[in-house]
Amino acid sequence: MKLLVYQTDSGRQPFVEWLEKLDGQRQASIRRRLRAVEEHGHFGDCRSLQGGLYEMRLAGRIGLRIYFANIEDAIVLLLDGSGKNDQKRAVNRARDRLRDFRERHDG
Repeated sequence: MKLLVYQTDSGRQPFVEWLEKLDGQRQASIRRRLRAVEEHGHFGDCRSLQGGLYEMRLAGRIGLRIYFANIEDAIVLLLDGSGKNDQKRAVNRARDRLRDFRERHDG
């Protein structure tokens, strides 16, 4: 699968910005998980949040979430990430970003 990172109209990549703020151990866990998606199509613990938005949950005490959408058959768009305590706000941001992506790319 191909991984794409959502980019704002101004060129920001909120998912990357969020990831880079995490400590090295958490970054490594996320990178391993994304590598499994990319190389094997293995998403692990995920659930639909409706409207094409999904939440990938990283197990254990770290409680991290990655919000994404499937674009076409083999492309995953990374929209946002959060800890468990910021989940509701992050889901709303991810929905807004997915809507923005669709408006700019689907015509």
